[in-house]
Amino acid sequence: RVAITAGGRKKGAVIGNFIAGIATICATWCPSYEVMLAVRVLQGIGMFMNLTGIYCWAVEFSPTYLRGSLSAFILIMWSVGYVIIVLIGYFIPYWRYIFLVTGALNFVLLIPILFIFPISPRYALVRGREEEAKRILKSFSQVCDNEKALDMDRVELIYTTRVQNFFEQFRDFKEYPSLRKQTLLCFICWFAVAFLFYGFDFGWGKISKDLYTSYLFAALGKVLSFAITIPACHFLGRKRAVQFFLMFGIIFFFLAMTDVQITEEWTLEFAACLVGSIVTSSAYAINYLYTSELAPTTHRGTVMSLSSSCARIGSFSGIYTTLLYDITDRRVPLALFAGMTIVYMVAVSFLNDTTGKNIPETPYDVEVLAGNEKYQPVENGVDKMKLETV
Repeated sequence: RVAITAGGRKKGAVIGNFIAGIATICATWCPSYEVMLAVRVLQGIGMFMNLTGIYCWAVEFSPTYLRGSLSAFILIMWSVGYVIIVLIGYFIPYWRYIFLVTGALNFVLLIPILFIFPISPRYALVRGREEEAKRILKSFSQVCDNEKALDMDRVELIYTTRVQNFFEQFRDFKEYPSLRKQTLLCFICWFAVAFLFYGFDFGWGKISKDLYTSYLFAALGKVLSFAITIPACHFLGRKRAVQFFLMFGIIFFFLAMTDVQITEEWTLEFAACLVGSIVTSSAYAINYLYTSELAPTTHRGTVMSLSSSCARIGSFSGIYTTLLYDITDRRVPLALFAGMTIVYMVAVSFLNDTTGKNIPETPYDVEVLAGNEKYQPVENGVDKMKLETV
């Protein structure tokens, strides 16, 4: 959270990538199981720091009409990483060399972040770095051959600077009710979607007796699930798209409870689990986009990081829930997953739809977009409410 909010999206992504890369290479010489656990923890910290930083950067750079497609593309590339890892594991027989190659590849992928990606101009503005934001916008104008925007010296940028420390940001959650409500609802959504995403036994191992083939199909299934969010968000919007996928998730959870044999190797349970995996992953993908559009630029790193922390708790809870398969009827954990999906749907129903709207820059913008009558729109960088108070 500190690296992404205080250091910036780019710096947070670089630090996360560096932590994950070093931890992965160090795993090559792990002397014990306990050390490997510690390394895996560092890998997870670095990976999600990198993903959160890259994601915030992409959301703040992309125009409103492209944000849904770009969001899906980022997660599709994440799934392509699954495919690459499967191939590395298939062609390299020794686990130590697998870690070494993966860690080295991690540093290769760090090169474009270091030397090509600029920082987010939205982030630069809320941190009061106007000249830097203008330089970034000018460089992108040159790439797009936009002659009208090349003379940034004559452009007046209207923005609100909010340089805050950790405690000042948290005070905003008390002062701005819509920001507080939406953030708490996002926490519930992230806990629930991670509970489902990681906890439900989707039956990928049933596709093939070969482990690598099974994981390859799992990766391809993720690519499909993330790709279908593009038309879903386009035609249904963010909120309805999530509800659409969750509704089908509930249906497939209940279908998985039935005892129906389709073929000698396939049951309705496994088939329903496979389809349920796709729709749950689609909801997971939209959750990233939805949360990042609800959170203001000033607090986006904090909200995304805390939401990801809630997701980690949900992921552990979901995985432990699957242990109930061994001690109870399988319908019990399936019912719990269906119930969690319903909780997720209820939480989403209280969130505002962000489809086609500009992302907020400050907590004040969140209140305006939420329709809070106490807060009036800001014009020309001037807060009407504050003027009237004065």
